[in-house]
Amino acid sequence: MPSARICPLAEVAHRLSAASPLGAEPGALALHITGDMHLPQLGLDDPLADLSAWVQAGLMDAGPGLHGVVHDGIAVPVAGPRIALVLIDGSLHLDGALTAHTEPDGDANRPTQPAHLVVTGDLHARSAVLARTHLHVDGALHIADLLWCHGDQGTLAVQGALVARVAVFTGGHALHIAPAEQVAFLIDEVRGGPHLAEFSCEAVGALVPHALLRRLSDGEHGVADLLDRRAVLAAVRSGGSAARSSDEIAAALPIADDVFTGTDISIGNLRAALRSPVIPHKQFTATGWFGQTDFLLCRKHVDADGDARDDHIHITVWKTWDFYLSVDEAPVRTGLRARLGAAARLRRVPTAPRLTLAFRAYAAGVPGPWQPLDAASHPAAWQACERAWRGVLDYVRRGVGQHRAHYPLHHRLQAEMTAASIEEFTSLPVFAERCSDWWDDAHNGWWEGDVWLGARQPCMHNGVPRARALKFSWKNGDDAPGDAPDTTHSTYQMDVDEAREGPALVAFTYAQRQGEPREPLPPCAADHMARLLRLHHGLQAQLRPVSAADCPADAGHRAPPNATEAPPG
Repeated sequence: MPSARICPLAEVAHRLSAASPLGAEPGALALHITGDMHLPQLGLDDPLADLSAWVQAGLMDAGPGLHGVVHDGIAVPVAGPRIALVLIDGSLHLDGALTAHTEPDGDANRPTQPAHLVVTGDLHARSAVLARTHLHVDGALHIADLLWCHGDQGTLAVQGALVARVAVFTGGHALHIAPAEQVAFLIDEVRGGPHLAEFSCEAVGALVPHALLRRLSDGEHGVADLLDRRAVLAAVRSGGSAARSSDEIAAALPIADDVFTGTDISIGNLRAALRSPVIPHKQFTATGWFGQTDFLLCRKHVDADGDARDDHIHITVWKTWDFYLSVDEAPVRTGLRARLGAAARLRRVPTAPRLTLAFRAYAAGVPGPWQPLDAASHPAAWQACERAWRGVLDYVRRGVGQHRAHYPLHHRLQAEMTAASIEEFTSLPVFAERCSDWWDDAHNGWWEGDVWLGARQPCMHNGVPRARALKFSWKNGDDAPGDAPDTTHSTYQMDVDEAREGPALVAFTYAQRQGEPREPLPPCAADHMARLLRLHHGLQAQLRPVSAADCPADAGHRAPPNATEAPPG
């Protein structure tokens, strides 16, 4: 059986590494346990509470000013100075969760800082949700379900292997992890490498149940902003799971990892993107966007004007960079003799694929001249191009994954956002009675969290019939020089088409910037469909209990304008 003592933190400070951020806090205590520990769970916000549940003996004096309970030599105080450090000389096995999440809230009865934890052996737990604490494991860290470390006031140091099914690192949490890292599903905003959510936070919605998400977040402020931390903590502390099963994750987020070879800007990778089903069958081009970046994929063809188009990808980072990446066939040998020889043999001049890279930078919102792009001459442009290029690859991988899985998100969208459901939703009092004028900025919609929403009821406007529509918008980035007001609002719009035989259909369209023509939402745009579904269900849950009297009088004063909308047809 393990033994333990409660002592001043200074007495065990020498057991900590020189780089440890823990100091000899005046009056702070350490709980020093010798031997392997097996507990149901451990909350570092109040570690003695979980240990008290494990102890089954009577009261005793545990030291000056401390009174607690004891079992097999372990004294647990009921009241007194807080425990600043739990030091376990051995391994720790938790059937449930390890948590540390204290946040300052002005409550004088709550500790202002969770305890820190040092384990000299291995640590096994079902889940770990950590913030504002320092966890140091000399051995291996095994997390069967979810490991989430958040915030720049915390540290995770693992000397042995890190083994986790789902790991999420956010908010600048310091990480010192040995190279032996085995994580099946990784979202890592801390170390800067490519990961599932590098270009869209919607990936986290595939990893955790929807009940643990903040559904009215626009997803533009990082993964942590999308996760409901209190709900995640409650789930793991109650013994439940905070992560979907691996099969559910694979089904919700199918990714085709075999499409590209690495992430290099290469002829093979460029052509793989252009030969993918992201470009629809019998078409030669496709467009897409994420964040402030949009792109055009163009497969080699002769356009309607008779101009030959080479394989190329055009990428724009809004009013910052333009990149042009193309592949054409260049002669292997040039000169008159080579051409005459080929003509005499009735053969074409031998060619080989050639990669051409070009860029232009913007100044004060105006693009400069096109220039050849290479890493040595233009390192800043090259770095920006590499990142934007990785975003395109990420988009294509997910699009191909959707295609191979027969577009599950697109089918969900059609099944859950039907014409009947949109009619029912937009007939709620907040739309029909208080926010019903599509062309009046004061009454066309309002903000719920990060999301603006508005609805158009069927009507005649300027002699033109208008069908029912539902619109969601959110702030996407900052204004650039020369931008019109509200340009930086991105939009999803659902238009109900009833002018046909049979059941009404819904047209799903989107635009990266307010005022741009909306385009049909492609079935391969996985992140956009995931976001649209999340916003839709979040707004449904938020507004169905709301009556007309609850709609704010100034509902639409900050709404993105609809004035740029073109008449139908």
